[in-house]
Amino acid sequence: MLRDPQCATIVRQAQESDHAALCRLWAEGDALHARLRPDFFRVAAGMPRSRRFLIQALAARQEVVLLAAVGDAPELAGLIHVRIYDTPVEPTKVPRTRGHVEEMVVAQACRRKGVGRELMQEAVRWCREQGASQLLLTVWAGNRPAEAFYADLGFQPVSQVLGLELTGEPVAASPPRR
Repeated sequence: MLRDPQCATIVRQAQESDHAALCRLWAEGDALHARLRPDFFRVAAGMPRSRRFLIQALAARQEVVLLAAVGDAPELAGLIHVRIYDTPVEPTKVPRTRGHVEEMVVAQACRRKGVGRELMQEAVRWCREQGASQLLLTVWAGNRPAEAFYADLGFQPVSQVLGLELTGEPVAASPPRR
């Protein structure tokens, strides 16, 4: 089956001139996070990421910002920001180079059309070129569509972060577990 070239997803590295279009996507992702976890996130007044933030990410050898466009559409369909990390040198840690998805946003209108998959495939390719042996990411609690998407791509839980609000009652004493 031939794909319609007007619907083809094109993934490329972001450029400084993409800042305004990337900010529209970042704002969409930030709004979702603010709805999911208002105790962690809020919607920024003005540009959600500074031009300087983008310039630094584009200049960093250990980072990449990729964007996706679909066909001739003027708006961007998605973005992924990935950073390479080396495991801290500690006697109990296995030394590895890993990629970490700092952020991934697919425009609401472009979801379930393969855009996220294309972005992730390109991110995986880039991480491998950087010598990474694993790609990690964080999904905030309550983002079930993202959890399902990443599970479909083969991502598996690695750790779990738990939180305790310290503004209420003290931690209740409980009987020891058997």
